[in-house]
Amino acid sequence: MSYKKGNMNNKEFNEQRHNRKKQQYRFILGIQQLCNYPILNLVWLLFTVGVVFLVMAERKYIANMDMYPMVESIFSACMTALIIIFPIICAIGIVQFVGFCFAIKDEADMEIVFGDKRDVKNQPPMLISKKKDRKSGVIKREFYTTIPMERWQEKKEAICDRLDVHLIGDITYGGRKKNKGNHIYFESAKGRNPEERGVLYDDTF
Repeated sequence: MSYKKGNMNNKEFNEQRHNRKKQQYRFILGIQQLCNYPILNLVWLLFTVGVVFLVMAERKYIANMDMYPMVESIFSACMTALIIIFPIICAIGIVQFVGFCFAIKDEADMEIVFGDKRDVKNQPPMLISKKKDRKSGVIKREFYTTIPMERWQEKKEAICDRLDVHLIGDITYGGRKKNKGNHIYFESAKGRNPEERGVLYDDTF
């Protein structure tokens, strides 16, 4: 019984840790993409308009309420705190949603590449960073993953087939110093490189 309970606790802990990392990396990726694609920042215009309407509605609501002065001051303080906290939560959600939109396809492709094993299903690779060089077209991707480097090396061709790319260099560890064991980094360009063919000889002559 204790063994099963320990396994369950470990599983729950790993899932919670994975979910915390996912929230963190979604936010980081969202910030990155808002910087890479400035047009996306138009969403903040709509966000600001929504906040202004929320503040106006809150003030009108309090002004129309009839209550004791002490209760009114407490209620007003609570509403002010809510007006501050709610937009912050919404802003974080918007950034994470942007990160989700940019991550979902690559993450789904990696899940297909590595199959439907339990460890991959429970903790699939998470996209941390994705940058495209506008001149060369090279895309730099970095994933957080619990899948060993050996399996990434084994699946190089499958990754290229799934993403319809060819690698520039090799798959390496990620991070600023390229030394983070759970971070996988690779660069790629669009299109598969055709296999090299030998010289064909015609011996009919």
